[in-house]
Amino acid sequence: MKRFAALSLGFAILTLLPTVASAQVTARGRITLLRVHDVATAYGPPTDRIDVEVVTTLDTEPGKAFGFQLRADTKLAARQAMLDLLRDAYANNWIVTLDHITPAGKKNGTIIRVWLAR
Repeated sequence: MKRFAALSLGFAILTLLPTVASAQVTARGRITLLRVHDVATAYGPPTDRIDVEVVTTLDTEPGKAFGFQLRADTKLAARQAMLDLLRDAYANNWIVTLDHITPAGKKNGTIIRVWLAR
């Protein structure tokens, strides 16, 4: 009975622990790709697809891509500003910093913040 109670308690504790479904991560580097495409065309393979219209890759993160939606919603102004920063960084070969959310085990993530620093 004690063994069953201990197993039950252990299982209960494990089910209460948070699982890492995705993580906010920061990436920094020079842009090697800046792509803008039509709404709902997405990017990446079926198992690692991101539903975005703007996609970028960095020299420091090979094999990974990051993007965001550019749609007529409440976030359009901020996302247009992020695209403008990415364009400037690409045109001038500046180092850019991206905060992104990438699901565990995936290589493609969604950008939530972009900035340039000297």
